[in-house]
Amino acid sequence: MDVKSTFVSYILFPLIAVIMAAVMVVLNRKNRIMGSRRLVVTLLLTGLILGIPGFLGALGLQFMPWGYILAQVAYLLLGIIAVVLLNRHMPEALTDRKGMLVLFGLIVGLLGIYLFQLVFGRFNNLEYGWLAGTSMLAFFIPPVFWWAYIAMTGIPPEIYSVWYYPEKAPQLDMYDVDLDKLKVLEVELFKGAADPSPLKVKVKAPPDMNFGEWFKKFIDDYNLKFPRNGIHYRSEEGEAYGWIFYLKPSFFRRKQFIDPVLTVEKNQVREKYTIFARRVTRLQHEAAGEDRVVIL
Repeated sequence: MDVKSTFVSYILFPLIAVIMAAVMVVLNRKNRIMGSRRLVVTLLLTGLILGIPGFLGALGLQFMPWGYILAQVAYLLLGIIAVVLLNRHMPEALTDRKGMLVLFGLIVGLLGIYLFQLVFGRFNNLEYGWLAGTSMLAFFIPPVFWWAYIAMTGIPPEIYSVWYYPEKAPQLDMYDVDLDKLKVLEVELFKGAADPSPLKVKVKAPPDMNFGEWFKKFIDDYNLKFPRNGIHYRSEEGEAYGWIFYLKPSFFRRKQFIDPVLTVEKNQVREKYTIFARRVTRLQHEAAGEDRVVIL
């Protein structure tokens, strides 16, 4: 065996794992998931356990495909056990320390595949120990599935509150508003349901004001200033439109719907975000027995 092969087979992966483990110990001081000594021991034990399926190399030529499949099943079960143990003993790490757990997985994966190919090569003369070690990828399926499941169940209903213009609401008293705390918000809406292009307006808002009340005042003030071309909040039949409000912080983030019952501050409305106000109508007596909200 030449120097290059020796370096790759016996030195490179353990060296990378040691460096990453040192980095993780440093990061663990700020994003603590467990004590440093316990972390190092857990890394070593987990890497050792992940190397055990390498003994399937004793199957020789029969390793492909049966040994490979058995190794995948073993790693899948180990991944399930890891998720169960984390959820039982360190649930906050599983949900709030994903970055640290990903780094942990990379380190134990490097250690595990190194030990796997080392053990695998001791039982046969086959030269695909590293390829056989790719069966370890099944170990990461359960945590990824768990995170995807948690993310899916954490998605709130898209439309949880529809706001209607209140006809008999009392006039708001704005004399006690702290002018220094006013936020300048941008609102995008269509003045009429059939308008081809939206209107964008900069509006000041007190952070502690009810969002629905603030939006009503915005409509009233705008219609008072532009009586001939105001914002329509009723249909031609005289029925009040429903409204939904949402933010779109960035292209890569989903819509953040606003609850009109809560205040501007509690809805986490920021000055850099645009508030999208859209009219909706409710179609009743659907075949499924439920009403359906449609954006106009």
